Amino acid sequence: MAATTVKPLNGAEGYLRWKESMLLRFHTAGVAHVLSADPPPPPAAAGGAEEDGETAAARRKWARDDAVCRGHILAALSDRIFPDYVRHGTARAAWEAVARTYDVPGATGGVARRMFDDLEFREGAPLLEQVAHAEALNAAARFPLGDEDLAYTLCEMLPENVGGPASARSGGAGGGTSMHDIWHVARFMEARRVCREDMELHDRCWNCGQPGHHSGNCKA
Repeated sequence: MAATTVKPLNGAEGYLRWKESMLLRFHTAGVAHVLSADPPPPPAAAGGAEEDGETAAARRKWARDDAVCRGHILAALSDRIFPDYVRHGTARAAWEAVARTYDVPGATGGVARRMFDDLEFREGAPLLEQVAHAEALNAAARFPLGDEDLAYTLCEMLPENVGGPASARSGGAGGGTSMHDIWHVARFMEARRVCREDMELHDRCWNCGQPGHHSGNCKA
């Protein structure tokens, strides 16, 4: 299986995706166990019982897996922060050190809230994806809005041809509007857009590709 591509970590805003992508990479490579399980015991002191081959092989495998996992972690850090973590000699130590910096309770929520507050719905971008993104940012926020408050907020942020009908479904003024209303209108508008594009595509000349006439009347 091909290695998972991971964008180098360069700060708190990219940590969540980085963390989940790295865990996928560790499991794919079969080295994730070194982050949670204890290593094999060290070799017996001189003069003790002779170590069997199976125990020695397990220790060698652990050392290899730990080195591979540590290498993956360090390779997925940006040049800016790499020097801060290269001093850690084991994969678990490096992983926990990165987590101490970025996996702070509430930190991701604060970033998500700022991103939600700055969200702008862009004309021409997939509407349903933008609604899903807004929901996800709210869910990740430290103090997420309830369903009706989120829907009311999105009615103010969405284009009028979406926010207005969604608000009207609950009687207007946003009172009682739910995310179900938002999704209902957004899916309807997306279906209209797809249908309109499909009609425009089929209402073109098969000869020159331009709209307004058919191939039988084409002057090209």
